[in-house]
Formats: sequence, C-alpha cells, structure tokens
Amino acid sequence: MNLDTGNTVVFLGAVIPEQIAWAGTDYPDLEVGATFTLDSVVQYPSYTHVTLSGVEGTFNSVHFRLV
Repeated sequence: MNLDTGNTVVFLGAVIPEQIAWAGTDYPDLEVGATFTLDSVVQYPSYTHVTLSGVEGTFNSVHFRLV
C-alpha cells in the first residue's frame, strides 16, 4: 500500500498491543470504519507511521486502508 499525505484512509481496527509497542506508536482509540485524512506519512524499513488530521498521536499504518 502506497500512502501519501492527503490520502483518505479507513480505520480497520485489529489492534494488537505488541504491534503498537514494536512500532513505537500510540494506541489508536478510534471507531472501526471511520475515515481520516493523512497529515503525514513516515516510512521505515519495517513499518510506516502516520498522523491523522484532527487526531492526536502517531499510528502504525497497518491499522488503515486507503479509501
């Protein structure tokens, strides 16, 4: 999945605490199926961090899908 700033994504849920700890991101306390606009996308070799418009925190991209 190729994510870019400004893309619209949907939150998939399926949050695994170990996954969050491994990627060093915040816990996404979001509603499954809610859509968001990406404010930033930072790619690392094994994971991608995203920030969402109007939502505090940095999240693992694995919890989102492009709309």
